[in-house]
Amino acid sequence: MREKTKDVIAGVFSIFFIAIVFYLYFIQFFYGAFYFNFLNNDKTITYNQTESNSCRINAVEPTIILRMDDVRAYSKLTKPLVDEILNRNISVTLGVIPTDLEKDKNMIKYLRQIKTNPSIEIAQHGVYHNETDKNISEESLLEGYGKIQKVLGVLPVTYIPPYNQVSLSSREIISSYFKIISGKEGILREGEKIAEIGQTAYTYYYTTSEIVPTERIISKCKESLEKTNICVVNIHPQEYATNINNPIVLDKNRLEEFKKMLEELQNLGAKFSRFNDVVTCY
Repeated sequence: MREKTKDVIAGVFSIFFIAIVFYLYFIQFFYGAFYFNFLNNDKTITYNQTESNSCRINAVEPTIILRMDDVRAYSKLTKPLVDEILNRNISVTLGVIPTDLEKDKNMIKYLRQIKTNPSIEIAQHGVYHNETDKNISEESLLEGYGKIQKVLGVLPVTYIPPYNQVSLSSREIISSYFKIISGKEGILREGEKIAEIGQTAYTYYYTTSEIVPTERIISKCKESLEKTNICVVNIHPQEYATNINNPIVLDKNRLEEFKKMLEELQNLGAKFSRFNDVVTCY
């Protein structure tokens, strides 16, 4: 009887141990091995790495990343907004849409001029910026990837999916050429081939065609910095036009709001970085 009892207890412990191992494997496989804890009054995060990870997030102090999407051919508003950012010695990642880029000599000249600035990172923002980018093929991805290299002389390491959406199969393709994906809100994880850092706040409600109040942006950013040490603010140049559907003329009032947002982000006392600054792949 005692022997049977011992066998039952041993069996229960074995099942419990296997369950724990399976749970840890499941978490790491599907969500990435990303763990952190807070030090120094929640101001610094130590990332507890695992050997299986090769792309690691290293935000050792509160960090803000400005992500400007829709940097495209014939954009009239990219330059004044980026210049305002650079004049403040703030870093920014530019999500460049490859389509027709080679046709806009002014945009090419500007991006070539600023690409070596240590505050600038040039990322790839889809290829065509339409529904096909959600399920992008390797051939299409490389078409845009090669165009950015050829036209701008830049090898992008960050991929920003249009509409923050990408299929699992396309994600796997992207991970073979890039080390960072920045997509939808709430994603922050490391992985064996790629790290993912999603947006935190955005500056325009496209579903309702309304401007997001600066106070809302600052509040979300501050909350994210306290929780994860990272805040990604997503900006689109066309949001600062007098007509968002025909973004040719910069709205002076919206420009002042843009300046106010940058100033209040600076007042948070965080470091401004590019995606490439906070991710290391081995």
